Amino acid sequence: MKQYDIDSKGEFASIFKTIRKILLSYTQIKELKNAKQTSYSDEYGVIVMMRTKGSQFVVAFGKGHKLQAQFPMLKGEGKIVRHLYFKTLDEVDEVLLCQMIEESFVLGLEAYELKLLKAAL
Repeated sequence: MKQYDIDSKGEFASIFKTIRKILLSYTQIKELKNAKQTSYSDEYGVIVMMRTKGSQFVVAFGKGHKLQAQFPMLKGEGKIVRHLYFKTLDEVDEVLLCQMIEESFVLGLEAYELKLLKAAL
């Protein structure tokens, strides 16, 4: 069973479906369902990965380390990914999520352009 199936029917289904709807409202985002998480990416990389973990729903931002200064509510100390944790739908701030997703698009494009620039030198 894929994590998508668990999350879309489980305890946090309303949170999952709300955030999924936001993500898929962006035409450039593609959804990938696998055994451990559902991920959302654009042509420049992963934007978000989602899954239920224990007693909460986790939204992990693929470029979270670069988002954390602007969005200090992100948690985590790993090299790249930062997380948001939800227990109720009321905790989901749709406007804030959209801002974080859109900033992730910008960061991905900037990284791609920087890579092209370095390759041209």
